[in-house]
Amino acid sequence: MALILVGAVLSASAGASPRTGVRAGRVVRIERKPAGPTGTPRYCTVSINDNVGYCITPTPPEIGSRMTVIDNARVLGTIRISSVQGIADGCNQNTSWMTQGTLESGDLSTPNGAIIGVIDVGLDPRNAKLVNVDKSPSGHPIGTDTIYAIDNNNDGAADLEFVQFGCDDAGNMSPMPTGLCNEVWSAKAPRGMERVRAERVRTCY
Repeated sequence: MALILVGAVLSASAGASPRTGVRAGRVVRIERKPAGPTGTPRYCTVSINDNVGYCITPTPPEIGSRMTVIDNARVLGTIRISSVQGIADGCNQNTSWMTQGTLESGDLSTPNGAIIGVIDVGLDPRNAKLVNVDKSPSGHPIGTDTIYAIDNNNDGAADLEFVQFGCDDAGNMSPMPTGLCNEVWSAKAPRGMERVRAERVRTCY
């Protein structure tokens, strides 16, 4: 028994300071979690009367995935996507999709202002809402882009921004666009907004 006790004492004091007898500590860096949702989201317009979404993206939304419906005041609810159908255009690009789903939670009957559906990431159900911004993260003059900005933690600042504008074949804003560019920007403190997705859809008639 004595040998066991001595071994325990020596083991406990192995990393202690010779002056104080206090074990030396380690500096541990703790990364703060971002305010915005993790992942790379996409957005769709939503018909609240029949739970139908319209999405412009090269990759179709996944059946079984969830679409968070949000307006200027709150998260309205969540739609679970049950079917996805391509919408044909003159170029057969397969970049426009209609989703049908069932309301899994919430109430879409009393929206406040603009409405969009967000897929591929989850939003804070208590705090997320659409907010106005006074400039575009793209650097384009205000009024030239269509912007949907989301405040995910109710601090008044945008955590995600969906930006849409007419662009040329190279993806640059143009007064004579040949396509539609969709960008997703995410707040990355302390660097500010960073572009995390860029997609271009050719204009076809």
